[in-house]
Amino acid sequence: MTRVRWWGTGLVALALLVPCAGLPLLDKALGSGAEPLAPGTILSVGTERDDVRPITLTVPHAGWALDEAATSLTGYAKLTSEDVVVNLSVAVPLAPFDARALWDGLGRIVAIGGRARLGTRPVPIVTARGLTGLTGTLAGRDRTGTAAVFATDTLGATVTAAGPPLAFRSVAAQVEAMVRTVTIAAPWTSETGP
Repeated sequence: MTRVRWWGTGLVALALLVPCAGLPLLDKALGSGAEPLAPGTILSVGTERDDVRPITLTVPHAGWALDEAATSLTGYAKLTSEDVVVNLSVAVPLAPFDARALWDGLGRIVAIGGRARLGTRPVPIVTARGLTGLTGTLAGRDRTGTAAVFATDTLGATVTAAGPPLAFRSVAAQVEAMVRTVTIAAPWTSETGP
C-alpha cells in the first residue's frame, strides 16, 4: 500500500486562501478610499476663478464621506453614506437655459443609464441663500432617491441622491438639508456678467 502525502495540496490550498481571504480583509482594513467629512464641511466644485470654485454644498451631518476616486472637483463630487450616493455636478450651458431645461436634460442623461428615471413633475425648491430650482423623485430598480437642479444664466448645478429604499429613507432628511445649502457664486451668475 502506498502512502499518500497531502502536504503539497495543503500548501496550494494555503497559497490560495491567503489572497482569497486576506485581500478582502486588507481592503476593508485600509478603507474604501473615501474621505470622511466632518459636519459643516463645504464642498466646492467647478473651474476655479480667483481661487474660488463656483458651486458649493455643505455637509451638515456626520456619516458622509467624499469618494475621492469618483470625484473631480472641476466638475463633480461624489458623497457616500453607507449605500446612499449623492452626486453634485456642474452644468455649463451651451445656450441660455433655466431650471426646467436643466431638469429635462438631467432626465435624459439619467434615462440613458437605464437604471433609474427622474420624476416627471418636479416642484420648486429654494435654498437657504435664495437660489431657486426644481426638485423631484429619482426611482429605479431597487433604488429610490431625489434630484434637484439649479440654474443661473451662465451656470447650473445638479444634485442626485439615491440608494436602496430603506437606506435612502434613513438619510433623506440629511440629503434634503444638503440640497438646501447649494450655492452658485456670483461671478458665475448673470448679475455680474460672464
